[in-house]
Amino acid sequence: MWQWFGGLAEVVMDWGYAGVYAAMVIEGLGLPFPGDAVLALYGFLAAEGRMQPGGQWLAALAGYMTAAVIAYWVSRRFGTGFVHGLGGRLAMLNERGMMRTTRLIDRWGPWMLVPGRFLPGVRSMSSYVAGLCRMDWRPFLVYTGIGAGLWCGAWLGAGYWFGDHVDDLLAQSRTVFGWAAAVAVAGMAGLWLYRRRMARR
Repeated sequence: MWQWFGGLAEVVMDWGYAGVYAAMVIEGLGLPFPGDAVLALYGFLAAEGRMQPGGQWLAALAGYMTAAVIAYWVSRRFGTGFVHGLGGRLAMLNERGMMRTTRLIDRWGPWMLVPGRFLPGVRSMSSYVAGLCRMDWRPFLVYTGIGAGLWCGAWLGAGYWFGDHVDDLLAQSRTVFGWAAAVAVAGMAGLWLYRRRMARR
């Protein structure tokens, strides 16, 4: 099982909880980064008994909130021009996504920060948009914390569940693949016999 993840898993283990924190800072800043996949990998490590899930969740939430607060205050302090310039240079923000996120926050207010953490594109931009809209910092922190906590927990939980059931999943997949191979062989044999019969006519 462990060999599946190769070098990536070894790097993750070397960084430990600091790696969880750093990964979520990168994710929270909206940089191109597979944060959900990395959290699932950490959840798998917890299922293997190599890390504690509670510690992972706390480190993930702290990292995400650190980045979210930075994005919020930077955009609130320096405004639209700076944010768009920064996003263009780092390829993390785009006009269409910013407009979509702005419309959602204008309609739903701080509540949007909870489900928005589960929406690709919106997740990476919502903290910046909240700052640009000059949302009050207290509801921003509350709803961002709730959304980030649920999002981190969901992906860590998914990885943990997979790691806890990986042997059963592998056994089932071998059975499925075995039947699929048998059907494929039977189909190929039937096709060969059919073509041979047609060639004799």
